[in-house]
Amino acid sequence: MTSTVSTRPGTGASSAPGGRPRPWTSRAPRAAAVAALLAVPLFTTPQWQAIAVFSVIYAIAALGLHVLTGMAGQVSLGHSAFVAVGGYTAIWLGADQGLPIWVWLPAAALVSAAVGLLVVPFAARLRGLYLAVVTLAVLFVAEYLWDVWETLTGGSKGRPSQSAVLFGHDLLDDVIIGRFMLTGDQQFFYLACAVLAVAAVAARNLSRTRPGRGFAAIRDRDLTAAVVGVPVARMKSAAFAVAAAYAGIAGALLVAYQTYAVPDQWDLMLSVELLAMIIIGGVGSLRGAIAGAVFVTAIPQVVTLLARVVPGISTTPSAGGGVSVDVLANFLYGLTVVAVLVFEPRGLAGISERVLDAAGRKNRKGRSDG
Repeated sequence: MTSTVSTRPGTGASSAPGGRPRPWTSRAPRAAAVAALLAVPLFTTPQWQAIAVFSVIYAIAALGLHVLTGMAGQVSLGHSAFVAVGGYTAIWLGADQGLPIWVWLPAAALVSAAVGLLVVPFAARLRGLYLAVVTLAVLFVAEYLWDVWETLTGGSKGRPSQSAVLFGHDLLDDVIIGRFMLTGDQQFFYLACAVLAVAAVAARNLSRTRPGRGFAAIRDRDLTAAVVGVPVARMKSAAFAVAAAYAGIAGALLVAYQTYAVPDQWDLMLSVELLAMIIIGGVGSLRGAIAGAVFVTAIPQVVTLLARVVPGISTTPSAGGGVSVDVLANFLYGLTVVAVLVFEPRGLAGISERVLDAAGRKNRKGRSDG
């Protein structure tokens, strides 16, 4: 299959032409970025701490789409269905059966991957728009199932979810360590960051393996890949399974953090937002998927802050005489998607590469002049 959004070869290369190391791959900027990320919840308000937690959780789901769409070139509009499968698997095992996080978190990934394999017969036969329509149909079937399966989902009213308990401590409960206190949001943020780090390393290593190269061949041209010996059907199956597993992990963490789950939250809008994350971040870029998740998740909060100083923005959807925060947020990231596709197909990752390349050239010029 030919991907609808292609990436330029060499995007993830670790060295610039001529053998010079790229500035963004040196250890110092990476260490600074990780330190800044870990310090975010320590110097922000509880509201922004919650945004940070949601950003990291959605980044895990976006990494699944990075594997499916960015690496394998398969389009899916039903990713939120797999997020829901992971969430309800965790609820059944954690809340109903009383099993610990060491059981329900990996189980959420495995069950979601198994459900993802259900679309394999269609994935192997269809491509492009037709495959997207099939995944959309899967989402609609899943939405109906969540509404009628009340013993699992609680129906339209929803139900409480499991707690994230580590070593006998609920991570949503504040804890005092010496003179320092960690809030529930801060603790859950660090848990989600640890899971994201493992997921990101796994996705990065996958791209360097034989299956990862098979994904790239299918993305560029599936017929050519089949001619050179790539098992196209098997590779597409693996891509859907891996993407669904990532979504399942995100769903499990999401319901544990929210402490409640309702069927309405696993809708088409969530799938569109996840797809927007990898487009805005840069299709085919791992760090772009993470950056896109942060961007899309933070937009509503940024718009809410603007509503305090900019007239015409309403913080309540029912209020008349202004544009609601949700509508404006949707408009902004929709506009961003269009702008990215037109002006910078590599998204935030491409923009960051240009900025860092320019900074590196400026530093080298300064050293040569001196």
